[in-house]
Amino acid sequence: MSGRLLEGVRVVDLTEVWAGPMGASMLGDLGADVIKVESFPRPSSITRTTPPAPGGDDDPPWERIAIHHMANRNKRNLTLNIRMEEGAEALRKLIAEADVYIEAYSAGTVDRLGFGWEAVRELNPNLVMLSMPGWGAEGPYQGYVTLGSGLDSTVGHASLRGYPERPVEQTPPIFHTDATGAVALVQAIVTGLAQRDQTGAGCFIDMSQAEAFAWQLPGAFAEVTMNDRLPERLGNRDPQIVPHGAYRAAGGEAEDATAESPPPLQESAWVVIEARTDAEWRGVATAAGHPEWADLGHPWATVVGRLRARSEVDAAMAEFAASGTAEAIADAISAAGGIAAPVKHHSSFLTNAQFASRGWLQAVEHRYMGVQLMPGFLWQLEPDAPSVDIAAGLLGEYNADVLTELGYSAEEIGAFEESGVIGNAYPG
Repeated sequence: MSGRLLEGVRVVDLTEVWAGPMGASMLGDLGADVIKVESFPRPSSITRTTPPAPGGDDDPPWERIAIHHMANRNKRNLTLNIRMEEGAEALRKLIAEADVYIEAYSAGTVDRLGFGWEAVRELNPNLVMLSMPGWGAEGPYQGYVTLGSGLDSTVGHASLRGYPERPVEQTPPIFHTDATGAVALVQAIVTGLAQRDQTGAGCFIDMSQAEAFAWQLPGAFAEVTMNDRLPERLGNRDPQIVPHGAYRAAGGEAEDATAESPPPLQESAWVVIEARTDAEWRGVATAAGHPEWADLGHPWATVVGRLRARSEVDAAMAEFAASGTAEAIADAISAAGGIAAPVKHHSSFLTNAQFASRGWLQAVEHRYMGVQLMPGFLWQLEPDAPSVDIAAGLLGEYNADVLTELGYSAEEIGAFEESGVIGNAYPG
């Protein structure tokens, strides 16, 4: 049994790709009954932009997309063609009985389809509706479509990422807005439900994903507005700490300086070394076999001296790191009182003892993907801890269940299938 904090709350999820779906899944983790409404016969945009995992010749490719599995647990999937009146009427019935309705299309889209706030509040005055277009529901960007990269660029985060010696557009294709949007969604919905409990009326939440993310960058904005300074792109450096960086250890491949983008990190081929204080620096210097670097009078013995000699210190750290494996270098520095750690591949948490001891990874079985280890939950709750009760739903898997709950007969549901109002396979 999953968490029960939101038990009895029904959520209608009209979002796609990552931020919205992940946020809705977290509501499901907390016990909400989340109905994911898939557009039909138009495929979700995630099926058009992400290649599927390998599978059998007859396995539907849209059921084997990794991001779909990661962001759509604990939901019941319903397909609807709302451009047909029968599909639109089914969605109206669903919203009329729901507590929460979430949409993330470009601003103005659901209004044109007849499911904007003014329309749905007539159906259900107690509804909490959250609209999360990239730049918000109103403004001159109405109608513009964006995902993480556009939001990352809009708030200026792209100019803060990456290495200073490389072009600004060469940043890793991992966008923080996907995570901040999902968490902000949960916070906004829970707040809206709490307000409804107090006032007895629903509410409309206009959540700009760009504005929600901008609050993650207060220091950068303050540098501009208060100090009239543009923050630098630092790569692995810290402006007030030397050394502070990732250094290639023994076994790491040499970097091609002419390459358009950095090579992928190798497992344990790099080691991070840092010395915030003179005491930590003594540990690094001792481990490197040069305790004299920390002796009073040496130009590197103080924070100020190391800041002035950043290039020389970095060169010394690079030579030291190359003398052993990342693990050996990190262990030696840690034992001497310094700070260091091997750079781990992103998948290393699969065998991490801390995650394993907390039972964070979840074994989830799926018809087409078999048993997969999936990331767990943002919270550990007592006494009703969340669990994956429903793996990522198959297309239209719960059509009959949800429509029956809305009062449709078996004959009507069969007619919907024949006419294309619902379906469980995309055409072609």
